[in-house]
This record gives sequence, C-alpha cells and structure tokens, in this order.
Amino acid sequence: MKVLVTGSHGMLATDLVRTWSAMGHEVVGFSLSQLDITRGTQVREAVEGVRPDVIVCTPGTGVDVCEAEPEQGYLLHTWAAGMLARQSQRSGAAFVYISTCGLFGDEVKFYSEYDPVQLKTKYAGSKFLGEQEAVRACRRTYIVRPGWLYGGTPDHARNFVYQRFLEGKREKVLRSADDKFGSPTYTGDLAEKTVEIVASGEYGVYHVTNSGGASRYEYVKCIVDAFGLSTAVEPVDSSSFPRAAPVPDCEQLENLNLKFLGLQAMPDWQEAIHRYVSQLKRDQRIP
Repeated sequence: MKVLVTGSHGMLATDLVRTWSAMGHEVVGFSLSQLDITRGTQVREAVEGVRPDVIVCTPGTGVDVCEAEPEQGYLLHTWAAGMLARQSQRSGAAFVYISTCGLFGDEVKFYSEYDPVQLKTKYAGSKFLGEQEAVRACRRTYIVRPGWLYGGTPDHARNFVYQRFLEGKREKVLRSADDKFGSPTYTGDLAEKTVEIVASGEYGVYHVTNSGGASRYEYVKCIVDAFGLSTAVEPVDSSSFPRAAPVPDCEQLENLNLKFLGLQAMPDWQEAIHRYVSQLKRDQRIP
C-alpha cells in the first residue's frame, strides 16, 4: 500500500509516517513548504505523481490563531480538506481527515461520536466543516477525532509533555487549570490505531484517544511525576490563563465506534505518558 501524508514534519504526521513505514508500506510525506494543500494544482500534481492508496490530512493551524484569524482556519481546515478529498475521490484513494476533540461543550462527561456538536470556537467550526466537506467529496473517508495530543520529538513545538518538562526544570511551581478536562493522547498510540482503522475498510467517524480522561492539572501532575521532577504542581482556575478562543470546559472523548468495530481500546492515558517519557529519556539521554 502507498500512503501520502500532508504536513509530514508535524507531531502526529511523524508517527504516522513511522508506523506505516515500519509495516512495510511505502509512505510519501510532504511538508507544508513542499505541498500547499490549499492549491488545487499542487494537490492534483502531487496525487497524480504519487498515486497513493490513502491520503492523510494532518492538523493545521492553532485554536487561538483561528479565533483571531478565522479565514486562516477555514482555508486550512475546510477548503483544503475539500480539495484533498475531491482529489482522493478522483484518484480512487481513501481519505483520512484528522479533526479535533474540541467539538463539544462544557458539561464534564465523555462525548461519543453520537453526541451533538457544540461549536464554541472558530477552530472547532472550521474543523467540523472540514469533516463535512471531506465526507461530501469522498465516499471513502475516515474522520479521526483525537484527544489532547503530545508526542513526536523534543523539536516539535506542540509537544506538551516535553514543554512541561522544560518548564518544570526552570520553575519550582507549575500552575495548571483544574476545571478543563480532556483525554491526553500519545501520537504514537494514535498513529497505530489510525492504521488499524484504515485497514478495516470501515469508513466513518472515529474518536481515537488514550483511555480515560483528566483535568489539565492532573495531566501536568502526571508529566512531572513521570520525569521524576521535584516541581510542585498547583491547581488553579482556568481564568488564570486567558485565551482568545472560548475553548470548551470538557474535551473528553468516548471511543464508541472503535468498540463497535471490534478494535481494542487504546492504553490508559497515564501509562502512555510514562511509556513516552521513558522513551524520551532513553532516546534523548534525559537524566
């Protein structure tokens, strides 16, 4: 099988390329500088040149950026999704669209694929419209909604776990919100499960997160403990961290469709963090 991955230098894309390659598949990655996914001519030429069986569209711009510049979100998450999906349909390839966990509301619960969306941010709106564009344009579409992502290498700026390690090394006390909830998700585990979903041939919408959920405070506390830092972690209200985007209070996801498909649940979120930190210590020689 041949796979084309956009944004290939990104955190999740790096693990997707690694996972498919390790299984013996041919993977062609394009960085954002190599392929402008908003340009139809470039997309068509790339797909016709590679002739992939699967095309994967990985995350675009950030939540707060979208709130300040909604046009950028619609360009990268909605317009580009439709562009890639239409080319997938024309070429006979399956299409994988990586969406978001931020599609729901403030009630603290686990949201399944069958809960109604509540689009509180411009980012969520652009991602959900991207899902709809993808499904409309390509009948062989997989929508993957991940949790709070971390992983890749220390060079990835959005690697939440490594950034908290650096912060914990500098500071005696870390402050973190205890009123925002989500499902911390390791990109390595997410990549493996995404490959399993694609192999199933069952197109649709999938919530794909490490098992369980946590407050942002509990997430940070687990990271500090996993690194063996003496840094204290103090729970505070999220008003201590004002943001441009009104992100929902709860982004915990229930992975119902994985269960219905008969796939094994992903590992517990705390175990995944400890496993990833052990890998970082080994590979990066972190004491």
